Amino acid sequence: MNINCFSITFWFNTFKNHQELLESLQNFFKEEYDKYDIFNITDNLLAPIITAINDKKMTSMCMSQLNLQYNMDKVAWEDFSKFKEKVLSLFEILEEYGLTILHTAIFINGELIESGALNRISKHTLNKNLISEDLIDISLKLGKKEEDLFYKVINILNKKQLKFAEKYDEQGNLTPFPIVSWYDALSNQDLLDISYEINDKYSFDFTKNYHTTEFYLNKMLYIMENNFLKDVNNLLDKGKF
Repeated sequence: MNINCFSITFWFNTFKNHQELLESLQNFFKEEYDKYDIFNITDNLLAPIITAINDKKMTSMCMSQLNLQYNMDKVAWEDFSKFKEKVLSLFEILEEYGLTILHTAIFINGELIESGALNRISKHTLNKNLISEDLIDISLKLGKKEEDLFYKVINILNKKQLKFAEKYDEQGNLTPFPIVSWYDALSNQDLLDISYEINDKYSFDFTKNYHTTEFYLNKMLYIMENNFLKDVNNLLDKGKF
């Protein structure tokens, strides 16, 4: 499976010491990356985006007064241990500045090249009355409680990856295709787009004064690391989640 990204979002209450926290987050990037950029989106809400590129992999972080999202793109499954290490470091920085993490969501998106992708989804998950040769698209989303603490959500849909001949104008500039037919594609592949999330919003909603602690964050990271591939395969091969 090709992994597109690992992502985590921390949700917290508003806070005041924005600049000091931003400096710490910049130091977090300095330790890992030689080059990074910061873009400030607004003046009234602290919403900088910090991006960095290392070994053709891109890392980005966006923070507002209510949340912080950290992404690692162009990754492989083997990079999850590195992602986990960075997540725990970010959590430590946020706690150091007195932020209470109300709840947290960890997210993975990937793609699986799959001939007959539609059939792979439908075979074990759809009622036989729905399966038809005329079926062209399926979007399957399932969510469940995990350990009476977390929500676990999986979303699988079929896609086409198309390749078209490139066209250039007299100046050598690439000419965009305003309207494209699949008939004109040089090649196409069937794909399964797979998204998987574990979050503790269940505990936040149903437990008085709940907030994410290091203990619960580690539990979510453990579930993600050990259940992601297993849950995807069980759903596609056995119709179980």
